[in-house]
Amino acid sequence: MAHSWLKKDPTAVVIVQEIPAGTKVEASDLGLQAIPTSLLPSTSYDSIDDVVGLVAASTLSSGEIATKPRFVGTELINSIVTNVTDGSLVEEINMVPLSLAEPSVIPLLQHGDTISVVSQDPDTGLPENIAAGGTVILAGGTNPSTILIALPQSIAEKVAAQSLNTPLAVVLTGDRADNYTTAE
Repeated sequence: MAHSWLKKDPTAVVIVQEIPAGTKVEASDLGLQAIPTSLLPSTSYDSIDDVVGLVAASTLSSGEIATKPRFVGTELINSIVTNVTDGSLVEEINMVPLSLAEPSVIPLLQHGDTISVVSQDPDTGLPENIAAGGTVILAGGTNPSTILIALPQSIAEKVAAQSLNTPLAVVLTGDRADNYTTAE
């Protein structure tokens, strides 16, 4: 197929220097570049002003086209949240910052991981499931001792309230946990 010299490709916002996860995007991090329509994602941005001030959900690489799911916000949440405690699939999704009882596990978590939030029953010492099906939005961004997770509103509120008085931990579930096999 011959490319027409008269037809101009649309411009899209691209990342011009690496942006670490959890970092607010500045105008100097961005540029505009002509991208062939056939390669342009439907969720891409065409205005730098629309991207300035957003927070990177994971590390963004130089040359990458800026797309809505790559930033913390509703597009990202809706694209990755799949199952939750209590079957609350139609409830509004909220994000909750969570300080873990053992923050040394945070570097093991990745954006998009499915987790359960657990605690310990104060009377029996047995594990207590606080929430299941949470999605890691951000792990170890600008505050390396906190993660940001997405859950339905009522469950997010429960997790936030529990975190005020109870040490919380997370259990990796979902695809990454399912893909783990032990050596025989």
